[in-house]
Amino acid sequence: MINYKDLGYSAFKALDFENAKLYFSLAINKTNKEEIYFLINLCELAKSQNKEARMLFDFYMFSKDELNLEELNSIFDEIEHASFEESIDNIIKSEDAVTYDEFKNIVLKKVNFKDGLEGVMVSTKLIIQNTQSFLDFIEHLLDNGLESTGVEYFESFLQINGSAYPKAKFIAQKIKDYENRSKK
Repeated sequence: MINYKDLGYSAFKALDFENAKLYFSLAINKTNKEEIYFLINLCELAKSQNKEARMLFDFYMFSKDELNLEELNSIFDEIEHASFEESIDNIIKSEDAVTYDEFKNIVLKKVNFKDGLEGVMVSTKLIIQNTQSFLDFIEHLLDNGLESTGVEYFESFLQINGSAYPKAKFIAQKIKDYENRSKK
């Protein structure tokens, strides 16, 4: 019988991440599902964060007999988060973009939210780096006459993140109040 997991290990070591993903996906069963998902995600991460992913793979190989997937996934998440932050920074630098925090700290001191947003959207890109900033952005949209846009963004937010955030509940109430005022 073919051991697809071993073939996946070999492909990963040979830096053939696409075939490693394929082999790992063929090795999945009920008892190793979480481990295989980790390995498949590691293959995907290796495409952008090769050095870090290979180091994590080595750590996995060293500790696979005493496997602690929670610890490995935690390390994976840290690498992925650092990669995301680095990507955002590169986009900001290369695209001449403005972060939402910069927008709030600089632009809003000079003009109102709506005018500032129109100016930024015409001249550059606005990058929102975290959940709280996104919720704050949505709230500002709702408070500044851009309700339909705010509602659309909020609906998208809920589909991705759910409503566990306290600020999300506050915004949902704000939208209900707006809708009730509009009906009158």
